[in-house]
Amino acid sequence: MNHAIELRHLRHFVTLAEELHFGRAARRCNISQPPFSVSIQQLEQAIGFALVERTSHAVRLTAAGAAFYNEVQKGLAQMAQAVDVAARVHGGMQGVLKVGFPASMLPRGLDDAVHLFESRYPQVELQLVELSTSEQILALQRRQVHYGFVHSIVLPDSVHSQEVMRERFILCLPEHHPQASVENLQLADVSKEPFILFARAFSPTYYDQVISICVEAGFHPQVRHEARHWLTVMTCVSRGMGITMVPAGLARAGVPGLRFIDIGDSPIQSIVRGVWLASDDNDSILAMWRGVVSEVWVEVSAGVAQGEIAR
Repeated sequence: MNHAIELRHLRHFVTLAEELHFGRAARRCNISQPPFSVSIQQLEQAIGFALVERTSHAVRLTAAGAAFYNEVQKGLAQMAQAVDVAARVHGGMQGVLKVGFPASMLPRGLDDAVHLFESRYPQVELQLVELSTSEQILALQRRQVHYGFVHSIVLPDSVHSQEVMRERFILCLPEHHPQASVENLQLADVSKEPFILFARAFSPTYYDQVISICVEAGFHPQVRHEARHWLTVMTCVSRGMGITMVPAGLARAGVPGLRFIDIGDSPIQSIVRGVWLASDDNDSILAMWRGVVSEVWVEVSAGVAQGEIAR
């Protein structure tokens, strides 16, 4: 080896592997391109073989580079965890826990979990970060959050999870909709109505589930509007812009002007999972939060089961 491998070499390589462009990668690392290129060359000289293939039009990883990238990612994550653990020990278990969440968790018990955790562990600073499901997975992998609540079922191998809750879907209509007071209303009865859905780009699982439930009822919904926040979806419904389907717990969101109707059981349910990096399985602060989550949502799920939804 002609050069010792330094931490900056590894960070520069990971950034280049993600960008596949020297200029963009250098900008992300806040250095100019010439020293960035030198850093990559030094890394390749140190290990004795090429990690990237450069042409006038493209940059791509060699087979060895792709394998190296996967291992370096793990190493950097473990180093970040080591620093985090050491800092917590040094501070007498003081630390920061960042939790990602979609807005739909607020009326479904997130506030109860936050209050309980803060009362039990006042030495830990709990910070909430509102993110969509896809954004949370990325934030976890980049260690921008420690835990998240997602509606995704298929997760990367690097992410572990716990089931937090599962709920049936219910119909959400404007309060003064002509069919809002119909006894034994069926989903097929509103097949001609325009639907407002949570945008598929932000929660593909939810979007596909609603479509599947409608197809199961014999029709394909006319999706008129899409939004990226639950409050926006439900506010649009309250203003007569369409109808939607929501997990049962959102009937407690307190949005005025809405009527929630039970459409019966379906094998398709809204499942919320708590997620964290597998490498953080033994993190003590994260374990305390996961315990609170399990405790709180047992009570929340029982409350939803006994909730007052029109039928």
